[in-house]
Amino acid sequence: MTEGTASSSDSKSPSKSWEQRNPEIEREITIDEYNPKGTLTLTLLYLAIIVLMWVFMFFVEFGGNAPSIIG
Repeated sequence: MTEGTASSSDSKSPSKSWEQRNPEIEREITIDEYNPKGTLTLTLLYLAIIVLMWVFMFFVEFGGNAPSIIG
């Protein structure tokens, strides 16, 4: 009786991860269920930063008629 209680309290220990507390539960997802929205968001954010930096560089370096660092 105490052995079962000890194992159940050990399995619900907050210091362990979810996979360590429930090793028998596995869920595989198919390619249709896989939806990497976070990766797409980060990629689009990175692209937006690069475009903004390029536009800023264009107007600073080539937009004005002042001497510039590049050529």
